[in-house]
Amino acid sequence: MSPHGHGLGRLRDKRALAGSADQLVSDQQFGWYSTDAPGERFNAEASDRSTLMAYFAARHRQHERLVLKAVNVRYTNAREGGFWFRVTRSADDGLPPTTYNGEGGIQCARMPSSLTVWSMDPSPWWPPYDLLPEAVAVILLAAGIGGVLVWRRRNAPRPVSPASARTDTSR
Repeated sequence: MSPHGHGLGRLRDKRALAGSADQLVSDQQFGWYSTDAPGERFNAEASDRSTLMAYFAARHRQHERLVLKAVNVRYTNAREGGFWFRVTRSADDGLPPTTYNGEGGIQCARMPSSLTVWSMDPSPWWPPYDLLPEAVAVILLAAGIGGVLVWRRRNAPRPVSPASARTDTSR
């Protein structure tokens, strides 16, 4: 027995996980799974479902991670659904945590429902909510500087003008 648990149990778990991933992706209505490098899948390769599980295994070896940040269901009907998503994607082969936007589709006509399309690419700009802490900091800094300038201006000694000096001395 392995010191890390039952070796056969762990192997079975990995096979079950691979089987679950295989069921997650539609075998009859598969369109494509596309993304950029690292792990680029475009054109004919993106549409080849027979290579997808090997692709997932290769990305798993690179510790690729997708963290879901947002999802928006675009449409649904009895047969299919479409969605938009935002994830943070990272991997050990040179991909620091990067925001990706994407679109996907699922088939709902046959159970279990399964993925038919997945396409993602890096976001060309930072999403506004990711910049919120920096924006708040800049606004607070500008307000603080403005407050100091107004306070200094109000409390600064005012020079006496010659006209007001003559008026005060003539009395």
